[in-house]
Amino acid sequence: MQTAKNRIIAASSRDFKVNKLLFVITNLVLFINFIMQMSMRKFITYYSESVTNSYTGYGLAQAGSVAIALCAVFTVFTLFHELYSKPHADLAYSLPASAKERFFSKLLTLLKIHILPILCWNIIQFIAVLLTTDIALKIVARYSAVLMLTQLATSLFVILAVLLSMICCGRLAEMIYTAVIIAVCEAALPACIYYSTISPFTVQYPYDIENFVTYCPAWSAFPAHLMEFGYSTKVLLLLIGSALFSALLITLLYFLYKKRDGKDTGKPFVFSAYREIILILAVITVTTYVLSDTSNTILLPALLLGYLLVRILSSNSKLTIIHFVKWVGIFAVYMVIIFGVNILAYFCNGFTGKIDGAKLTEYNHVWALNTTTNDITASYISSHQNPQDKNTLTKDETMQIIDIYNSAFDSRKKSISDYIHHFKRTQNQVNIVSIIIRTYDTDDIYNNDDIDYIDFDLSVSKAEADKVNEELKALSFIAPEQIHEQKSYNY
Repeated sequence: MQTAKNRIIAASSRDFKVNKLLFVITNLVLFINFIMQMSMRKFITYYSESVTNSYTGYGLAQAGSVAIALCAVFTVFTLFHELYSKPHADLAYSLPASAKERFFSKLLTLLKIHILPILCWNIIQFIAVLLTTDIALKIVARYSAVLMLTQLATSLFVILAVLLSMICCGRLAEMIYTAVIIAVCEAALPACIYYSTISPFTVQYPYDIENFVTYCPAWSAFPAHLMEFGYSTKVLLLLIGSALFSALLITLLYFLYKKRDGKDTGKPFVFSAYREIILILAVITVTTYVLSDTSNTILLPALLLGYLLVRILSSNSKLTIIHFVKWVGIFAVYMVIIFGVNILAYFCNGFTGKIDGAKLTEYNHVWALNTTTNDITASYISSHQNPQDKNTLTKDETMQIIDIYNSAFDSRKKSISDYIHHFKRTQNQVNIVSIIIRTYDTDDIYNNDDIDYIDFDLSVSKAEADKVNEELKALSFIAPEQIHEQKSYNY
């Protein structure tokens, strides 16, 4: 008798022969991608050990990754067709093969059809670039590694999202839209939460959170976005982590696949908990997006309509008024929780608080820009070009400026009406005070990475804006030449 290993290999070989057209299509897409990449003779703009490497073709990398990911989608749907097709399900579950053998034989076929071509074509591209350019081996290797991992991470995440939806759903429509919801929400939700709950209410620049939001597409359907940031070691590690994490979760899906009953084929949702997770993800993502930009309020009624449609179309029982009222009530609970967290963030200063000047690094090379607006705009700039032969602000002087803004922050009176006013769009926001502070390790502010970076603005009363203006002017280390006043005009 054949061992389980041999049966998996034999089943995979049969699947590969049946689906060899997908193998041809995948290789054709990768070949076109190879030709396009090779046509970019100036794909590296500059290289330096102290500067992030740059790649000028990240738009092309994105397009190539999307095309390769679409090949993955079709491959997964073809290999696992018994999950949504009743005839195929009856056949697959009648065969003398265990769930483990079926699942891992299809993963092995997926590896042959989709993953191995990605690796092979990127190796070919690496060799071709190395032979046709005089660029150093280390640079070509890093560029090639990021491009390959971008394609690989994108494909693995897409395979994970699609396969998860196929296992948890029994009907084609639900498989498609839940996979799309997972991909969109996973990529957008961290940024939506940051820009709706943290950024608007704080004056402490949450640099670590901002970094997380910037690089969150690393584990999503859009890691090609990282190509915009070059091909540094940091990007490489993010992409490696993304690919490994997706591969691990794909393997763990076996335990869900094993629980899947062939009789559930044709049902909207095999696991009801999965439907709730999808709905919660969609509601949180759309609502926090609206809170971050209230000009999109029209999306909330559309969200409610979509939510109810999913409930109605996926319901296994007859629709009644009681069911409808219950669904609307659950939606209302979701919204109350989301707005409650947002209001809490308002009263808790975005969960981060005032500027902590004590965290400023001990570097004297500081560039500062302070602006207040209340019919008069006054700004103060300190740099290596300022008067009085002072190269930069000292840390103590920087702290004096920070204290003025912290005092203005403390003057704000919080209330529900003020929270609501925060979301009102006005053409002229006349009572704003803002500050930007950057510190460097040398006095050349134009060719240095930031050591510290603080950037915020906050709404205050007109009297407080005037007070900030006067206190800035009264600082002993600010010369009159450094104050620029300009009448503001309403348009």
